[in-house]
Amino acid sequence: MKSEPKATVDASVKPNDVDAAYQVFGDVQEGHVGDLVDDRKLLWKIDLWLMPLICITYALQSIDKTTLGYAAVFGVKEDAQLAGTEYSWLGSLFYLGYLFWEYPTNLLLQKLPVSKFMSATVILWGIVLMCHAAANDFSGLAACRTFLGVFEASINPGTMIVFSMFYKRSEQPLRFGIWVGSAGIGYIIAGIASFGIGHIGGELSSWRYIFLIWGAITTSWGVLILFLLPDSPLKAQFLTQDERRGVIDRIKENETGVENKHWKKEQFAEALLDIKTWLLFIFAVASNCPNGGLTNFQSLIIKGMGFSTLQTTLIQMPSGGVQAVVCVIACYFATRYPNVRLAVMLICLAPFLGGTIGMWLVPQSVPYGRLVCLWISFAYTATWTLSMSVATANTAGHTKKITTAAFLLIGYCLGNFLGPFFFLSSQAPTYELGVGMMFFCVGIQVLSICGIWFVLWRRNARRGQILGGEQSPAEGYEMGFRDMTDKENIHFRVSPKVKALSIDCLSGASSPCKTVCVLREPRFQCNADNRVKSCSIPTDAVIKLFQTWSEGLPALRLPPLSAMGNPHQRKSSDLHKKYRAPHLPSHPEGHGTRLARSPDPASSPHFDPP
Repeated sequence: MKSEPKATVDASVKPNDVDAAYQVFGDVQEGHVGDLVDDRKLLWKIDLWLMPLICITYALQSIDKTTLGYAAVFGVKEDAQLAGTEYSWLGSLFYLGYLFWEYPTNLLLQKLPVSKFMSATVILWGIVLMCHAAANDFSGLAACRTFLGVFEASINPGTMIVFSMFYKRSEQPLRFGIWVGSAGIGYIIAGIASFGIGHIGGELSSWRYIFLIWGAITTSWGVLILFLLPDSPLKAQFLTQDERRGVIDRIKENETGVENKHWKKEQFAEALLDIKTWLLFIFAVASNCPNGGLTNFQSLIIKGMGFSTLQTTLIQMPSGGVQAVVCVIACYFATRYPNVRLAVMLICLAPFLGGTIGMWLVPQSVPYGRLVCLWISFAYTATWTLSMSVATANTAGHTKKITTAAFLLIGYCLGNFLGPFFFLSSQAPTYELGVGMMFFCVGIQVLSICGIWFVLWRRNARRGQILGGEQSPAEGYEMGFRDMTDKENIHFRVSPKVKALSIDCLSGASSPCKTVCVLREPRFQCNADNRVKSCSIPTDAVIKLFQTWSEGLPALRLPPLSAMGNPHQRKSSDLHKKYRAPHLPSHPEGHGTRLARSPDPASSPHFDPP
């Protein structure tokens, strides 16, 4: 039987060329991890710490950039004497600043500590938001909106980098959905808050209080995350040393590394020449043109249906609920079922298309019908969410990864910049040109998704032809930590298939089993007694994972693989029938799901089938 070669750290590799976690990966491979941590508990610990921080940050970002819409219904257009397309320009200038600073932001995110840079920009945009309250005309508001876009530009790419540092590819879609869905929760909170702010009877106009209150909240939050948000798994203070190594061991299968502060022009050039980058860019533009129009004009559309100012602030809340629910559901299915992200993106376009058709056909005399169509059209946000997940999961090499993220977010800015100009004041409140633009964007998104699917399918097929059946996960992991791109790493599989295993066995250890298996096609790795061992198994076998507790149980061990014959020539059904372990009880204290194997394959004791 051929055993898979174990990846080790190559001393000839230059330090600047490798990922920050490369040495830790070598320690993991050499068995210097320390006590293995429970993977499920570690994931929960990461979720409970990171997700609230990034979700609240994103909710505040979404609230702050849409404060202009709430200010519009409270009289900012009249007080600032905005005329013609000046309001549309205020909506677009935010994204012009965002667009101008997007690529420099990505460069700074590679050179500087991620969390410190993100925290600083949150504080700065909170200050800028408060400055809106001092503006009295178009020029003052325009300057504030532009700088607000500049300082908010770090959040999306920074969060994408954080996700790729801490989570497996298979875990990212659901977290992306929760993250973007938090913007919908933010809209709900903003609606309630704006309703309350509208009842403040102070000397200032209500729209000025909106900017002052939300700016102060954002600035305070920026100071808080300065101390709480980690720069990387290697510097995460909320994790123990073993847990940090456990994170590196978990995300090695992404083959994308953690971080590398060295700028590589060859990776930048590869990103520019990669058709996947441009398809994602086109999709981002088409996905966010409707967003730019709806987020800035939703309040005016609703008020144009005959609702009062205070009613308008509350009626916007269901659109945030639709966004939150659809994003989470879509990303749950993308996480639960492999290789369906692009299909889910297409499905999420259906309610958006339905809402757009309704806004086109339902007459103005039926305001509640038009209102429902407006609400369900916000399902489009799920497609944008999953596109970020597709880009992050299927791009490797740190410079290439941030370049691709920059292109995606440049498309995001360009789409949001163009969107408001399709909503002409002369066409209020129906905005026929804006609705027509949304129809056009649906078609472009469908074509882009199909193009991305074809490119990824072709690359997987080509790698499969080159490698044949000899795929080496360990080599792929090492190449990922060497900061190799998805094109340079021949073992990189976009949306890889993870097949189930089918060996039921237990260690005869006298203490609770701490064996953790990383399942990859067509082999698995056993980390037993802090050492990595690899062995071949049938790829079509049926696996049975269960809660194990080896203490006090009779020794049940897997026979040597040589006793089974060539496992690649052996039918999984025969193997499963012959070597089936009885169902085992769960440990009373719970050690998570484990697939155990004898720590020392050389011992190979007997195994008696039941």
